[in-house]
Amino acid sequence: MHASPCRSALLGCLLATTLLGGCGESAETEAQDATPKTTTTVATTGGEGQASILPSGSIPLRTGAAVVYGEPAAVDFGVVPPGSKMEANITLVNPTNRPMRILRAEPTCQCTTVEIQGLVIPTKGGIRFPITLQVPNTSGLKQAAVNTLLVPDVEGSQPIQGPRLTLKAVAAYPVRTSPVYIDALTQAGMTGEVTLNSVDQRPFRVLSVNGEPPRVAGSNQPAITQVVGYDLRGKTPATMPKWLFIETDHPEAPIVDLRIRHEWSKLPHQTRQVSVVFDGYLANVGAIRPGVPAPFTIELKQAKNRRVVGLDSENPAFKINLIRQVDGDGDRIRIDASVTPGPDAKGPFVIPISCRTLRGAETMYLVGTVR
Repeated sequence: MHASPCRSALLGCLLATTLLGGCGESAETEAQDATPKTTTTVATTGGEGQASILPSGSIPLRTGAAVVYGEPAAVDFGVVPPGSKMEANITLVNPTNRPMRILRAEPTCQCTTVEIQGLVIPTKGGIRFPITLQVPNTSGLKQAAVNTLLVPDVEGSQPIQGPRLTLKAVAAYPVRTSPVYIDALTQAGMTGEVTLNSVDQRPFRVLSVNGEPPRVAGSNQPAITQVVGYDLRGKTPATMPKWLFIETDHPEAPIVDLRIRHEWSKLPHQTRQVSVVFDGYLANVGAIRPGVPAPFTIELKQAKNRRVVGLDSENPAFKINLIRQVDGDGDRIRIDASVTPGPDAKGPFVIPISCRTLRGAETMYLVGTVR
């Protein structure tokens, strides 16, 4: 590997994190909390829409149903590109003899948007509405849910628990990894292998793992499947990597990232109060060229009425330019920016970027490779 500013940045910034889950929870915890009885795969719609009231008798009712239910109650978007915003239509069906008012519809994660609070579901009818899931810019399993609270639309009625609506997606690049994250919580998980498969069946080679020559099973000749080894033994709290970064020559997957789950790999918001909350804490810019600006996006959560005043690269070989801030769903905002590598930059890199607001600053990371 070329001894460049990129390699120094990569080896100096691979610090601790946790796997991709729902707003600070692990994927395993969410999966236990949100296990549906039936899962239906739903395609995305063409855009955001408004809730539609479906009058009595206009929709079929589930045989034997006695309480309000979701149709579907669980949405599986399947494998999607990192950073995708997924949308599906869900219907709350009311098989009872009383209209039901929606007191609350509360997402468990700010990555999910739904606006149906206060609407009335007609008896023997329903309400159809769009629900969205914002997938972070990193790979892995993303899960979220919406909990509902209903009340019969009759004076003096008591609230009742409504259906729980769940959503999930697997964010993956055209080169998909198995597993989707590294579980290093046990000693056995400190070493292991990662299998990479080309989703589009395009043969590829592995070029590096965390900036070092890869340990590839076999000859590492172009193939649709490659297996690489990793070894985290001997790491300390200061040197445990945040992610496993696998560089490939696949044109659509130059850098593939896997979160590393370990005691020393918690994100800042999991250990202390933070002034800026990132969605994913990582932006993957892919393969870029020296001296040429490359765009990337940062998603912020819990950021309503916040203003980002600057993005500062902690590596002088890379210039960061803040382009604009765009309001997102709920209290989210999106930051559009660009990175320009210096003329001597070459190879994979991880750059700490300080995101400054009037209420404080926090660090996220930009990963890619200069070719």
